This record gives sequence, C-alpha cells and structure tokens, in this order.
Amino acid sequence: MAVKAYDISVNEQAVGGALAAGWAGAHGPAIDPAVWPRTPRTGQPMHHRFTLWLPEGYRRRGDELVGVSVFQWCDAFYWRGPSGPEGTVHPHLHLADDGVDQVFALLWLTEAELTGPPTARPAPTAAPVEGEDDPEGKIPSYASAGPLWLRERDDPNAGLSPTDDGCVEVPNLYDKFAMEHLGGTAMSPDGPRSDLSPWYVEVNRLGGLNHGGDQDIAFDLGAAHILGDMSSHVRYGIA
Repeated sequence: MAVKAYDISVNEQAVGGALAAGWAGAHGPAIDPAVWPRTPRTGQPMHHRFTLWLPEGYRRRGDELVGVSVFQWCDAFYWRGPSGPEGTVHPHLHLADDGVDQVFALLWLTEAELTGPPTARPAPTAAPVEGEDDPEGKIPSYASAGPLWLRERDDPNAGLSPTDDGCVEVPNLYDKFAMEHLGGTAMSPDGPRSDLSPWYVEVNRLGGLNHGGDQDIAFDLGAAHILGDMSSHVRYGIA
C-alpha cells in the first residue's frame, strides 16, 4: 500500500475529498476517566490537545488501533523518576517529555474510543504545585480548535522519512502545504529531527498545543519513543 500524506485542517466542510478525522479541543476521546493521562510527577490530569483518525498506512500499532489522542502538560520541574507512571494507565499510553518543560502523552485508540462520546477532563485532585501550569482546562486564545479534516496532498515526500536521501526539496513550502500535516514534507523551520520515521504527525498550536516558543513538534507514530531523541527522562511506551 502506497503511503499518502495529508494536510490537517480545522472546521473545514466535507468537500473536495476532505475526510472527517477527529477534533481539537479540551474534551478527550471516549476513555474511562480513570485512565486519562496524568503528569507523572503529581498526578494532575493532562490537557487534551487533539484526537486524530488515522488512514490505514499510519496505523503502526495494528489495524484495531485506528486513531491517536495527544495530551500535554507544562511542568518546569518535570518528573525524573523511574521509567513509567504508577497506578491505572491506558493500555496504549506513550509518555515522554521534551527535556525542557513539557510532558506529552499519546494514546492509541480503538474504534470505540475514537467514535464514542467525548470525555471531559477529570477534575484536578489538588492545586498545582510550584512549576506546574494548569489553566483550568481552558483552550488558549491562540489555539485552533474544532472538527479536524484530512485532505490528501500531492507531496513528493509521502512515504519517506524527512531525512531520507531521496527526499525532494519543495519550493514555496509554506504556500503550498498546510502547517499541520500527516506524513510527507516536514514543515519545521529548524529542520526535521534526524530520527523521524515516515509515519508522523507534525502540528503547531492545534488544540492549544505549544512547544519551544511556538515551534512545530512532530509525534512519531512509527517509533516506541514518540519524541525520538528529543525526549529525555520520562520515557514510557507500550510497543
């Protein structure tokens, strides 16, 4: 099967071949609140950023896992403990931090979790401690939020790792392609990570996600560590 690349857009109408593909915003997928991802240092519920349906070529954890949800937590004093969180966790949780002040979680979702009623963020169990940022689950003003759509893009780098020797340089990159995308040509102005697989989602501001002073961030769907060599300290994944 040839792997295609897709633009991710928000609040688009279903015309021109666009596929309904999830949402960005505060509510998470249809999961038990008991397994909502939490920051491993103090157990606060993380903030849902987006949930995305995946075309078949991007279902790297098996055909029964048809989408992903991404969560984020700002924690300047992020946890540096053992290799994984304790207590109840989602069976397909991947957790990593960016080595600076952000903790990210990625959940692989079944069809029922993807299409069921969205779940509200659980109430925090306690007030945030020093260094933690919990804006009461509100979506930041800069965020793009709403229904998500995938639209296939004519990308010469679809199916390639962004650092493969065979990658093609695309002229007028930002005029041709959307910033948020699934696979294909990397949009990061600093260049792609050296270890990124062909199966990745690259976003900026989607659902309130932020990273490194408004930089793009890529989540690798084809690797055990979702942030690749950018992650440090917190590394927890179920292959």
